[in-house]
Amino acid sequence: MSSPATDDSKVFISYSHDSPEHKNRVLELSDRLRGDGIDSMIDQYEDSPPQGWPCWMLDQIEQAQFVLMVCTRIYGERVRGKAQPGEGKGAKWEGAIITQELYDAESSNTKFIPILFEHADSIHIPVFLRGVTHYVVTTDEGYDALYRRLTDQHDTPKPALGQRRSLPPRPRNP
Repeated sequence: MSSPATDDSKVFISYSHDSPEHKNRVLELSDRLRGDGIDSMIDQYEDSPPQGWPCWMLDQIEQAQFVLMVCTRIYGERVRGKAQPGEGKGAKWEGAIITQELYDAESSNTKFIPILFEHADSIHIPVFLRGVTHYVVTTDEGYDALYRRLTDQHDTPKPALGQRRSLPPRPRNP
């Protein structure tokens, strides 16, 4: 799957167009990540990609070190292909690509990260990602935890392994 982020981390945000307010929250998150040195990409930065939207989405997912999945009820339905025909084709397409990548990797995952704007939306994390850490990015604590993950700056790094102590053998009766 993916290696830890470097200084040139590329992130793609997969989300559904639930409402104008929701789209704006996603834009604000992406802008904040970009301001903090993360190369975040969303569809709102594009007018009409020359390769077309389906290939553009595939390219973004393939090229990203991390794909942030903004989990809401609508996103969950679309990712699982349960929305009405013609609704949310982008999220359906991205969901199919993500599901296939996880299937090919035999569920090994370091790339796909569920994120939430509301704690209550945790029930909408797709079943294939419920066992991984998710982040509520509307709190400073949640955003910082995500940022640490994206930039490989662990909150509690493992200390270096020390020297092994030599202990005398247990005394024995002759």
